[in-house]
Amino acid sequence: MYNIELLISNSHVDNNGEMKETAIINALQDVEGMHILSLKEFTKYLMDNNLGVFLLYRQIDILKKPKFGEKVFVATYPYNTNILSGYRHIYLVNEKGEKIIKTNAFGAYVNLETYIPNRLPKEILKTIGDGLADETFEHLPRKIKYQTGTEKYIDQLQIKKSHIDRYHHVNNAHYITFALDSIDEDISFNRIRAEYMKSFQLGDLVKIYLIEEDGKYIFVLKNKEDENCAIVEFSTFQ
Repeated sequence: MYNIELLISNSHVDNNGEMKETAIINALQDVEGMHILSLKEFTKYLMDNNLGVFLLYRQIDILKKPKFGEKVFVATYPYNTNILSGYRHIYLVNEKGEKIIKTNAFGAYVNLETYIPNRLPKEILKTIGDGLADETFEHLPRKIKYQTGTEKYIDQLQIKKSHIDRYHHVNNAHYITFALDSIDEDISFNRIRAEYMKSFQLGDLVKIYLIEEDGKYIFVLKNKEDENCAIVEFSTFQ
């Protein structure tokens, strides 16, 4: 399992001294990217063929949030990888060795110019080092369902330069921020699910809709054509 060490600092925490959701997601992204960079043959193939690994789904189960001054380890490994796509688990682990945040992610290999899915050769897949799915993790479906027609429009915004990542679209952490910042009240949750369908780019309009059902807060992010671009769900598990 690939891992990095992280000391929770000022930029990571909220006004309660606990790690912010965006900081958690950025830590997940960082270890994912560093692990991919460490896979020399895999990375070379991606670069030579102008490919990227695009996130399509993420589930984050928060058992306990790290606090300011604490040291955590961010660990990851891929599993169920195939020629078109793959999964990975990412964990935040405290100094006692306890997994305090458990996550699951699904991504596909995409051409960076055409955004068309691409197949990888089997010999390249063999260099990744596939693991096994974590049976202690509650794997929920990649598709986030809600009752259509119940969406309530609550906010809109325009994509700025600060939202754009190296793939020239909105970084996936911002979708979580867009959702949480669109409502005034604080909501209680310890699970985040995000389904990514279509990327927002610089200058795009984001329209945010909210559905509250079965104790869940589901945010639907649409573009100006009213197409669903992402769905973010906040809920509570026992």
